[in-house]
Amino acid sequence: METTRFGPTFREGIRVTPVSFQMFGKATNQALSGSGWFNIRFMSGLGSNLDPELLQARWVLGGIEPEQFVAIAVSALEQGFDGTALQQLAGLSRPTSSDLGTLPERVFAAMGLKPIDQDEAVALLLARGEPSTSPIISALRQAFPDFGRRWKKHVASWGGNSAGSYNDMAEFVHFVVEDLYEKGNLDETRGVFQLLEKLLVEADQETRNLIGLGFFETLQNVASHRPQGNKAYEQFFGPMSKKVWSELQKMWAGKSSLMDVIRAEQKTNNPR
Repeated sequence: METTRFGPTFREGIRVTPVSFQMFGKATNQALSGSGWFNIRFMSGLGSNLDPELLQARWVLGGIEPEQFVAIAVSALEQGFDGTALQQLAGLSRPTSSDLGTLPERVFAAMGLKPIDQDEAVALLLARGEPSTSPIISALRQAFPDFGRRWKKHVASWGGNSAGSYNDMAEFVHFVVEDLYEKGNLDETRGVFQLLEKLLVEADQETRNLIGLGFFETLQNVASHRPQGNKAYEQFFGPMSKKVWSELQKMWAGKSSLMDVIRAEQKTNNPR
């Protein structure tokens, strides 16, 4: 009998389970990325080819820290942008938000941009194909347009920056549980699992990890705290999904917390 296997998931050389991303949240996701977190954001429209619109959108959404904005201002001057406000911003050292005052707004005005609110910031990012995410998440967004409202809130909550594929998938799980199944949209719920089954069959290992650990493991945890429980979703499973579900149940058997799972994995990977 074929056995479904999940490969290890890596973030900056540290092995974690996607559940840990969901449970520990943004601080964990950013800490695991270390200094590379800012470097990635900096290159995504904010670095060697500065994009003022993306910069403004992320600033409005709170996705750029004051010290990061200073570094971006220095880079902007090196690229040929100019203006009194930009020069003043670049000259600050370890500023707080209050230290910046109206400098960001003055910088954007000098770049020819009109003020925007958070809804406009999110709309601009989405129109520009930002933030980046995995092809699987993009496929799910396209297949289920009703996910769009929750996705916009998700983008805003992460300051317009990429949340990481597993956090993105966790948001989709909440959509399936809270917006589809619990509201009686069973046909669309079934459609989700049919698409995931198809993707699992065709998947490479990285995609299988994201669907298996990102979707199904998160579903087991999220739905287990809902009135209907997680077994309610088994009616929608295809053959591959059943194998994934079964392996996850074995992984969690006899364990009451995420830390129990992590300890067991550590013992398996580093036997003494």
